[in-house]
Amino acid sequence: MTTTKALERETKRARREEHGWNKFRGALWGSNSKLKLWREERDQSREDSLILKDELKACFRSKKSLSQRLCETKTNMLAIISKYQEELNLATTHEHRVADEYAQVYAEKEARGRVIDSLHQEATMWMDRFALTLNGSQEIPQLLAKAKAMADTYSAPVEIHGLLSYCQHMIDLMAHIIRNR
Repeated sequence: MTTTKALERETKRARREEHGWNKFRGALWGSNSKLKLWREERDQSREDSLILKDELKACFRSKKSLSQRLCETKTNMLAIISKYQEELNLATTHEHRVADEYAQVYAEKEARGRVIDSLHQEATMWMDRFALTLNGSQEIPQLLAKAKAMADTYSAPVEIHGLLSYCQHMIDLMAHIIRNR
């Protein structure tokens, strides 16, 4: 009778623990899906960056062409010179604007790519090392603190902060489970 009750208690505890694991795995996989979406956004940003780069090259070729035409017609007519000078200024202005947009998009893309790659590595590391929490390791809380600091430094999206809070909650829950064994 005592053995049966002890076995029932152990079975219930094991079910609760398995349920907690399953919830945590689901949350991790959901977060991984979000990271995949962000990676797709980063890839789309790269495509947009290439389009802007091509437009910048076209502007450069246009500027070069306009400069050549200006040199050829300078001796002929002052009116034509002023017309092409104005077109050159517009092309240069447009080139600067496109170059500034390209630089901004490229910087944002690179920063986001680094953050997403870093957060993806952190999530993968969490999934690989989660079992260490059951053994009372202090490595996981240290890694979480590092991930939180990185997310704060790079102004990570709200979803990442939510994931990190959820991970902290799960660590606390697992520590509680380990203490009450």
